[in-house]
Amino acid sequence: MSALLTEEELKKWTGFEQRQKLESFLRENKIKFTYGKGNKLITTAEAVNQAFIGTKAANDKGDDFF
Repeated sequence: MSALLTEEELKKWTGFEQRQKLESFLRENKIKFTYGKGNKLITTAEAVNQAFIGTKAANDKGDDFF
């Protein structure tokens, strides 16, 4: 797995096939994400780790997006 996680990887990892449910999961778990080429969701392994380990990024602005 690369440092950048694609929408397809996120769907496989979370088990959510519908984008709306995936977005809700990411927001509920405070995982920052953005939209890449083709309007696909992307995030980083670091963003996932921060949400579940509890570390905070130096550039944390408190919103859902990078």
